[in-house]
Amino acid sequence: MSHDEYTWKEVSKVFDEVEGELYTAVGKFPPMRSAHEAYAIIHEETDELWDAVKGNKGDGSLEAQRKEAIQVAAMAIRFVLDISDKGKHRNER
Repeated sequence: MSHDEYTWKEVSKVFDEVEGELYTAVGKFPPMRSAHEAYAIIHEETDELWDAVKGNKGDGSLEAQRKEAIQVAAMAIRFVLDISDKGKHRNER
């Protein structure tokens, strides 16, 4: 797959949505305190994506899947910001 398959406008739109989801989460929830907690949050979001893919959450539509995928991406970025960039390991707080 080459990068030519996506337009910058498409990629930019997804980045904007991930950024919006990230800021929503930051406004609602405290920072992730440990790598274990961060992993658990990403795992939960991934499970929700899997439920949407299987059609067990909402209507199983591509829209529901996309929403969950955006949330997974936002939580992965939050892992980097709250855990990796702060030098936290395993159960450190």
